Amino acid sequence: ADNEDIVKSGIDINDAFLLGFLIGRKYNLTTAYETIQKYVDVRKRKYVHIFSTFLPESFLYLYDQPKFMAVLKHREKNTGCIVGIIRPSRDQKAMRRPFEDVLGVCALASDQLLYMEDAIENGGIMVISGEGCEFSHIKEVTPARLKTAIDIFYQAYPISVKQIHIVQCSLIFNTVIVIHRTLETFHEIFDPSVLPSWLGGNRLEEQDWEVLDNYFERVFLDKADYYDKLAQ
Repeated sequence: ADNEDIVKSGIDINDAFLLGFLIGRKYNLTTAYETIQKYVDVRKRKYVHIFSTFLPESFLYLYDQPKFMAVLKHREKNTGCIVGIIRPSRDQKAMRRPFEDVLGVCALASDQLLYMEDAIENGGIMVISGEGCEFSHIKEVTPARLKTAIDIFYQAYPISVKQIHIVQCSLIFNTVIVIHRTLETFHEIFDPSVLPSWLGGNRLEEQDWEVLDNYFERVFLDKADYYDKLAQ
């Protein structure tokens, strides 16, 4: 989106709106402008077929008690982050369009967060209830839909999601996923002496074999005849 696209988009480009992008992008004018361009692009071009259905009245059913999504009055005490909570319905059929409606509610909420300086400065924390979550919920999150969500919320909004907590997990969510931005934090768990070079191990690449267990390859190859017969 260029300047003309932004001006003609119909989006209320007021001073507070612009300030939200500026604060969220750490006062980097170029990055803030690029984010506004992406904001306009996802709404008016790339995902216009989705955003054209994001009307507040169409989501009223999600605000019935118990609410599907809400924001806590109090900020997280250590970070000052605004806290959003999501409670998926146990009945998948209760959601008219599961993915699109969740996306829509989050987009409407994010539009309002643009005008809350502390939310822009400190970022947000998402708390999601995993109670009653089944594969019928998970299958809604396809790779294409996940890309759509990332394009919108991570590329076109200046609000950072600092943490995501899933509570009251079912057996589906009994795996801990840790994302390490640097190898240093990874090495707090795994000592470099037991790692290959590409994971920061203290060895040359040609010495990586020293820490790799080749038991599995040997077993697979020893059972080659068995798997050949199994495949027939």
